[in-house]
Amino acid sequence: MEVFSTSATSSRTCPQYAFSSPLTLGMARIVWAMRLRRLTPALLVAAVLAVGGCSTSVTSMMSDGGGDFVESAPSVAYDEGVSMDMATEQMAVDSGARDSGAVDRNQIITGDVYLTVDSPSDSANDVQALVEAAGGRVDSRSEYTNWDTELPSAYLWVRIPVDALDDTLAAIEALGTVESKSINNQDVTLQAIDLDARISVLEESISKLQELQAQAATTAELIEVEAALSERQAELDSLNSQQNYLSDQVQYASIGVDLRSPDVAPERDPGSFLDGIISGWNAMLAFFAGTIVFFGFIVPWTALLAGVGLVVWLVVWATKRAKK
Repeated sequence: MEVFSTSATSSRTCPQYAFSSPLTLGMARIVWAMRLRRLTPALLVAAVLAVGGCSTSVTSMMSDGGGDFVESAPSVAYDEGVSMDMATEQMAVDSGARDSGAVDRNQIITGDVYLTVDSPSDSANDVQALVEAAGGRVDSRSEYTNWDTELPSAYLWVRIPVDALDDTLAAIEALGTVESKSINNQDVTLQAIDLDARISVLEESISKLQELQAQAATTAELIEVEAALSERQAELDSLNSQQNYLSDQVQYASIGVDLRSPDVAPERDPGSFLDGIISGWNAMLAFFAGTIVFFGFIVPWTALLAGVGLVVWLVVWATKRAKK
């Protein structure tokens, strides 16, 4: 049995499968190479044996002349060639089989910290300085005053390098009293591996297409190769953007820092007898302060009601005197 190849001998055996130019020969090689990568070893053996038969199966794929098949080779490579998902999965499996214990974990860290400070504005400046000194950045910052309480507050969304996260958070928490804190981790290792594999496959495909572009002998061949190359390059640019964004999310933790005045801090339960005395004293002062405010509120209304009552009494008194 003869093995299929692109040599002169195979051309004599299968005359209808002759290639007209180095470009089409390269495109055909890409087609078969990319198809064979998706097959298991057993299927590969079966495919080689099937191709060895050559005349029946190959002839049915072509029209009367070999040129029609040659001209359609670039579009076949583009439309039916590599399934990116299958290629990515195969590369990931091969990589894991080579070294299953060398996978670096990728995590996205997010969190929130709520502090009460004497001066939210000044503390916001301190937080920004600490973050920038650690190599991070402040993505957003807002300062505002509550209209009802007239108490200032500030909020910062900061990005801190993961390596300096613990030390930077400790320095930020030292600026005031920590009222609440939450840190969340999201594992994106599989997503990172998938992006790496897809990018690797596309880069290899683009490299081969660029070689074929340099070998293009006709305008039609050049147009088909450039169309496939443009499509793959657009996909590669998109995946690179996704990879850069994911890398930024992994390398920098995203932390929201809420700074508020102690007057709006949540009430805590007394932790000791002394704390109970202080809480009771504060409650008594708050009661008297509220009582004073209440009487101050009703004084104008009392004066108004007294004036109205006086006018009514004078009218009644004048009416009775006139009747007498």
